[in-house]
Amino acid sequence: MPTEALTISDLRVGFGAGDDRVLAVDGVDLALTPGRVHALVGESGSGKSVTGLTVLGLSRGRNTSISGEIGYGGQNLAALSENGLRRLRGSELAMVFQDPMTSLNPLHRVGRQIAEMVRLHDGLGKREAARRAVGLLDEVGIPDPEKAARAYPHEFSGGMRQRVMIAIALACRPKVLIADEPTTALDVTIQAQILRLMRTLCQDYGTAVLLVTHDLGVVAQYADEVSVMYVGEIVETGAVTEVLAAPRHPYTQGLLGAIPRLRGPKAQRLATIPGSVPVFTAATAAVTGCRFAARCAHQHDTCAEAPPMRELGPGRGYRCWLDTKETR
Repeated sequence: MPTEALTISDLRVGFGAGDDRVLAVDGVDLALTPGRVHALVGESGSGKSVTGLTVLGLSRGRNTSISGEIGYGGQNLAALSENGLRRLRGSELAMVFQDPMTSLNPLHRVGRQIAEMVRLHDGLGKREAARRAVGLLDEVGIPDPEKAARAYPHEFSGGMRQRVMIAIALACRPKVLIADEPTTALDVTIQAQILRLMRTLCQDYGTAVLLVTHDLGVVAQYADEVSVMYVGEIVETGAVTEVLAAPRHPYTQGLLGAIPRLRGPKAQRLATIPGSVPVFTAATAAVTGCRFAARCAHQHDTCAEAPPMRELGPGRGYRCWLDTKETR
């Protein structure tokens, strides 16, 4: 089994033209490993979802500019044609979206939608594909899968619909799975079930997972590696146990500090990071410096220059001038 299923190198994604062009992703490097979950976290507007969508070629458009390399199977997905990507989607690259109700076709039965995937990519006949669909529904824990296959999406709860989406995504045993906030609309009990199921199945199949989320609690429980993203950049990365136990970037520290605590004084206010994520455009890109400086409690003169990624070891680093170990 290869060490890495997919590598992202210096990925840049922009929307629009001229000085108003939004730089949603700016120089991202990532590596996904078979059977492991790599979480991508950060506030809304950090560029997480755009990164995931770009892997499958779903962020392309008339005014979209994409550069860098998305290495998979000896080819660069960022430069692959739409026809080339279409052959890979579903069979080797798959995605689970935030809202399963908008991802499933309300006019077709659930079994038919799963069977369509395996018929298209595995070349199965109608009956064999229908049997595979029932088996997949059973595999993702849906009771009475034969009856469920004849149901329509609106007859399922949110958690059941998301299980269907996981069944569709994993139907052809893809090498890479992008999960974009897959449990956002679910209650915490169902969320845990869905994430546990997805992790178990991906380990069984050897699928590499990129989990896009803003929930550090989810990251702590279900991810192996984590990259923290801010204004299109990776500002900290490493093994989950290392990053959450000893965060080095002030932004990572701020995200962890903002998690509500069940223990402690009742009158204590919830910690927040001042300000909000700025929109990074071609005009503001000309201004050098740390992108988090305006919101950072440790800002100093050196922050006027863009910080490099400081390597702390294999796969472990953070983008900051400070030795933030001393500032916590």
